[in-house]
Amino acid sequence: MTEQPTPGWAFLVARGRRKGYQSLLMPEFLVQGNEYGALGQLSSSDQPGSAPRISRIEGLASGDLALAYVTYRLTPADLAGTPAVGPVTDEFGRPLELLYGVVCRGLDIIGLDDSDLATAHIEALQTYQRFLADESGFVLASAQPFALRSITAPMPVRQPAPVPPQQPPLGLLEQPEFIDQPPVRRRPPYVPILAIAAVAVIALIAGISVLGGDDGKISKVDFVAPTTNRISCDSPVKIQAKVTADKATTIQYHWESDPDLSAEEGNSVVELKLPKGDTIIETTVDLSDEANPTGLTQSFVIDSANDNTNVDHRYQLTCR
Repeated sequence: MTEQPTPGWAFLVARGRRKGYQSLLMPEFLVQGNEYGALGQLSSSDQPGSAPRISRIEGLASGDLALAYVTYRLTPADLAGTPAVGPVTDEFGRPLELLYGVVCRGLDIIGLDDSDLATAHIEALQTYQRFLADESGFVLASAQPFALRSITAPMPVRQPAPVPPQQPPLGLLEQPEFIDQPPVRRRPPYVPILAIAAVAVIALIAGISVLGGDDGKISKVDFVAPTTNRISCDSPVKIQAKVTADKATTIQYHWESDPDLSAEEGNSVVELKLPKGDTIIETTVDLSDEANPTGLTQSFVIDSANDNTNVDHRYQLTCR
């Protein structure tokens, strides 16, 4: 009996010259189940050319997934002879980078074969070329399965948390046998006070350790792309920025709109303490009062942080 090959699917998350990061190519079963957002939230601070990452996503209705992915920087040769010919940077001069890879459903990837990433690279690049040719009209593409050459293994079964043993009813507890005990020596009344004071000092030190350490830096800022490219400007639109800090830190930021709109928080500067990792910051803008709106550019501006940065991150929306 011939063993059936393990199927794999390519995926791609990238931004365009004008559009922010979004899902461009996803496995067909995730598109049908509307669960591709789990991969669309992937982010990587790896430099292009770094070793592939292998990770796992659990708890989806479509099943647990194993992923292998890399960050790739576009080159002029990738666009040669295609309708998407143009600069390999976005409108702000940033290099265009692709986060692509393969998805394995229900199995772990324990031995990655480079040919699987090569297959995903071809499909991702073709999809990205179509996206650059028409960013506003591009529709999420569904990836079809191909035979993986990587070594896979069953995912370990997650064990349920142990249930603590039940205590017998109070009335069934054995009664202790009373025996003569030596007289208890009373402690001076100031001992509990000293103990309480010691606990308070320890708690204060712990609080300083938890609340302190405000010396992190912002390592990345991305806009969270909406789930569809077809955005109506007849109703309020929610825009989210994902800010990544390498440690806990405090930033000052504000939102700006072009054309100038009365967004939440306006242009006022907000101070916010960020934990380590990703934090979602959102605002809402409304173009319904504008005459014949065509779109807007929404900016997330970091006024100050520990590394004294002043960065303007912009995201464009087109009305439909």
